[in-house]
Amino acid sequence: MAYTMTVPDKYGYVVLIALGLSPILAFAQGNVVTSLRKPAGVPYPNPYATPQQAKEKPAAYKFNCAQRAHANLLENMPQTMMYMLFAGLKYPVATAVLGAGWLLFRIVYAYGYIQGQKENGSGRMYGGACWLMQAGLWALCIPTALKML
Repeated sequence: MAYTMTVPDKYGYVVLIALGLSPILAFAQGNVVTSLRKPAGVPYPNPYATPQQAKEKPAAYKFNCAQRAHANLLENMPQTMMYMLFAGLKYPVATAVLGAGWLLFRIVYAYGYIQGQKENGSGRMYGGACWLMQAGLWALCIPTALKML
């Protein structure tokens, strides 16, 4: 039996961001972590440099920041991708804009975390607007779900 699903115009932008660009960002951040592992002197399978290593060696601290930025992306990516794919069914343009903003601010978040070299990784907060974009995507899911009731 054939199944037909109609999606709104411009939904392709949502799919491009959620399933195209988001995984590319995760892959790129993973490569950054990998490139910083050897200079940090953190052997596999250790996920992070020890606090002592990070204190004594700036490369180890930088590695930890990169690893944490990447982990934070991976922690938030699944639900954000789902928010995009669902909210985009009713609001494809707004979802694509918020999704693109989320990606942009995730890049700023990672860059600030890794390159900022601020105490406790506080450089990441330059990209803190990613949380507003994520909240906006979540908020668009509510009227989308209500419309389906």
